[in-house]
Amino acid sequence: MALRKILVCGDPVLRMKAKRVRSIDDGLLEMLDDMVETMFDAPGIGLAAPQIGESVRVVVVADLSVDDDQERPEVHRLINPRIVEAEGQVEAAEGCLSLPTLQGVVLRPRRVVVEALDADGEPMVMEMEGWSARAISHEIDHLDGRMFIDLAEPDSLAWMVPDEEDDRGYRLNTVSKQEALEAFQRLVDRAKADG
Repeated sequence: MALRKILVCGDPVLRMKAKRVRSIDDGLLEMLDDMVETMFDAPGIGLAAPQIGESVRVVVVADLSVDDDQERPEVHRLINPRIVEAEGQVEAAEGCLSLPTLQGVVLRPRRVVVEALDADGEPMVMEMEGWSARAISHEIDHLDGRMFIDLAEPDSLAWMVPDEEDDRGYRLNTVSKQEALEAFQRLVDRAKADG
């Protein structure tokens, strides 16, 4: 297992529609393991293959439905996932590993039913609610080239700025969608220049 570089907003792979997986091989299984390690290292609760530069329909999502004292929650490894049923609507703030330190309020389904293949290539159906439904919806959006800033209420976008005086360790500084996109483009340009 290896940690993979997480792409930031501005990289064209993040805006592409990912290709369906046609066959499951050792390379794909290794990528799934790498994605899990990368997600936990970031730290995050979900990761889509395009976020590590692989334009295929694969996601990993931590199981947020179990409330126990595990150091690491179980992880769902989903191949070719698709939402086949969605119910209810809930607004909540979310962020993204490809948009570090930015958050915004997004309307997402309260409950979803997802069809996918598991890592063995077996068909599976999962019902998810609450934060799990939000996380899987967010990751599947990545497979279609969408990011949460495309769906966020524009006035809700805010940077999480480190702040020693805040109980949570950061404060929010509002920003426009255009300012956020320009800032992330500068990050991408700087990363390309650094090689």
